[in-house]
Amino acid sequence: MTHMDILKNAGALALGNRLRRLSDQLMQDGILVYRDSGQDFEPRWFPVCLYLQKSGPSAVMDIARGLGITHPSVNHIAKELIAAELIAAYKDANDRRKRILALTRAGKAKLKELEPIWSEIESTLQELIDETQVDFLGYMETIERSLALKSFHQRFLERNRQTSVEIVGFRKDLADHFCRLNEDWISEYFYLEETDRKVLDDPKGSIIDTGGEIVFARDSQTGEVLGTCALVRRDKHLCELAKMAVVKSARGRGVGRFIGEAVVRLAGEKGFRKMYLESNTKLAPALGLYRELGFKQMDLPHESDYSRSNVYMELAL
Repeated sequence: MTHMDILKNAGALALGNRLRRLSDQLMQDGILVYRDSGQDFEPRWFPVCLYLQKSGPSAVMDIARGLGITHPSVNHIAKELIAAELIAAYKDANDRRKRILALTRAGKAKLKELEPIWSEIESTLQELIDETQVDFLGYMETIERSLALKSFHQRFLERNRQTSVEIVGFRKDLADHFCRLNEDWISEYFYLEETDRKVLDDPKGSIIDTGGEIVFARDSQTGEVLGTCALVRRDKHLCELAKMAVVKSARGRGVGRFIGEAVVRLAGEKGFRKMYLESNTKLAPALGLYRELGFKQMDLPHESDYSRSNVYMELAL
């Protein structure tokens, strides 16, 4: 019975899965190659070992950046290599926070032993590539370069941020949307506090009339309000990003970023020098967005008006 290749039939949707499947196949065969050659070595160790061989002792962060992989991935591989006594780890003499990795004498000797095997592996893989009669490595490099310029995530957000979404300022007929959207998200995770009620019951008086702004993301074709956010004036140079809310149906489409960017831009135009916000560790996606907007987490410099606030972030404008 012939089995249907589900991933192949899924087309570009399964690109990441097919690349992972291809990698797994090559890695499994790589394990057999090393085993047949009598070498106690794992294919997944190769990138870190190669980096250390080419660059010498290096900080974990530099290795991660140089290989284009995550810091935890380097640490995981390093743990295995240290156990195999192929590398050693020590603190940087000039910066004790930095962890330096270096090949041991045994590690250098092992890589020397592996060089003939690597040469054969390279030749075998090149034969495989040649059979395809396409510039596979060239195409891969092109994709990697394109992703370096703009990640898949950025491309997805741009594609799904509908061109009909527009930013509009506060109007009396939109006040109910500001209240409704914020009541929805606050009630979903916490509870409405007295300060919430004061702001939501009179957004014009508590925000607009004191020198702040409220903006909305709206679908210009349907008129649907997709999200909102407030810029609250605190003094001549300081403002707060507050009461950001996005309807559930629009989450994950870049609407929050669109609103956030608009409010940050507006704060700069109004002459503020610093913007802050308060949030909560429960709201991981929101915290990720704030970091992408440039906010840095800091110690809370004052007592918050909200019992739910346990995160304070600032952005220099």
